[in-house]
Amino acid sequence: MSDTAQTTAMAGLAALLALWGVFVWRGGSEERLAGRLIFQFFVTIGLPVAAAMGLMLLLVARFLDLDERVWQALIAGLFIATGWLTTAIFAANAQQRDKAEKTRDYHKALYAEIGNALNNLYDAGEGEAHGNQTLARMRSEPGFIPLVPREHDDHIYNAVLDEIEVLPRVTIDAVVSYYSLIKAISALCDDMRGDRFRSEEFDQSRRIAMYSDYLEMRKQAFLSGQHALRLIKLYSEGDRAGAEEAARLSSPDAGRSGRLSGSE
Repeated sequence: MSDTAQTTAMAGLAALLALWGVFVWRGGSEERLAGRLIFQFFVTIGLPVAAAMGLMLLLVARFLDLDERVWQALIAGLFIATGWLTTAIFAANAQQRDKAEKTRDYHKALYAEIGNALNNLYDAGEGEAHGNQTLARMRSEPGFIPLVPREHDDHIYNAVLDEIEVLPRVTIDAVVSYYSLIKAISALCDDMRGDRFRSEEFDQSRRIAMYSDYLEMRKQAFLSGQHALRLIKLYSEGDRAGAEEAARLSSPDAGRSGRLSGSE
């Protein structure tokens, strides 16, 4: 091929690449996605494979005198291996992106559910005051039986439970610990709404003990929920080291605050 033909071919190729770049830049989401995938292929697969395999082929050509058919087989094998590698890398990247998206979505949903439940548990301090008043009335009025509301603050958790393993270890322990308390409280509420608890034969002192346990479990759930919210917020903001440090050093009993910070 003459120098003029080579120059013309290179100019045509450059023009096609420029046209493709403009098409991707000015195109819609599908075009941008295609451009991103092609760029990712060249950066993560094409260039490394070309560098490594090219060097290997140069060394083979330098020291071995191979038949033309062997060279054809080597080049064909290189293309096949590149295709396998491309499929494996893109599949791994897609799996990693899917897990990251689920982690982000589950964190947001659980953060919202836990935050709403904590608002109900704390209720600007009125919940604890009402519980103490109820206990005092139970002690002064042997026939008084409190009406305990049925609590179900775990709908989102139940929905994502089958895929809870996508959450990082630093938050999953706190989340599971909090919801274990919530489920224990729900079970106790069902017991206190049952006929046996409300029957006249049931001793009032046992009712008081059960209701006291109920109030204490609500306090522990509040502290445990705040701990889970803090870890989720740190992790979601990218401070994974801070979340791990908080999980290691802090505990749900470290303090109590009625303020709930927002999630991103």
